[in-house]
Amino acid sequence: MIRVVVAEDHHIIREGIVKLLEDFGQIQVIGEADNGADAIRLTHQLQPDVLVLDISMPQVDGIEVLKEIQNDKPRPKVVILSIHADLALVQHALELGALGYVLKQSASEEFADAVRAVNRGSVYLSSGVSHMLTGYSLKQQSQNPMDRLSPREREVVAKIVEGQSTKEIAADLNTSVKTVEKQRRDAMRKLDVDSIASLVRVCLQLGLKN
Repeated sequence: MIRVVVAEDHHIIREGIVKLLEDFGQIQVIGEADNGADAIRLTHQLQPDVLVLDISMPQVDGIEVLKEIQNDKPRPKVVILSIHADLALVQHALELGALGYVLKQSASEEFADAVRAVNRGSVYLSSGVSHMLTGYSLKQQSQNPMDRLSPREREVVAKIVEGQSTKEIAADLNTSVKTVEKQRRDAMRKLDVDSIASLVRVCLQLGLKN
């Protein structure tokens, strides 16, 4: 069972998210907060597996909550909620340790998918954010580091950005988990990153071209 705290200041939206999560099974909402200060308090008190966190809240916003819980042990996996597919905001949230970024207008299934994905350590970006990412291209005078990746490494990275697990990628590409892990490690080495969140952030910065 995945233990979740939901922090969202709009009561009706929060109720809807809680119901959606619990209806999917294997997810238990153990706490609710309507402001950032309570989100921090409940996170410290209840130590959830996952914190679903609205980016815009009274008293303390979602970014400040991320900063406050950065050194928590154990530290919950965080899914950010937002109404905007804002590139700078996504980058900032990932830099502060969030693993998920979901738009509030997303399909209901995406909320549960995001919680399950981040709970296993995967990055999850809702479809609207993923579309922004694949359509984004940052012009640079020097060679784009993404060009260092082989076609298969680029394919693996794209699937990681979409939130797929190693097993799912291996099945999609009809290859072994060990092969996917090696291609992921090689891609991270070429892009000079040391975590999945950093890998996604670099893709946001450089533009992931299919």
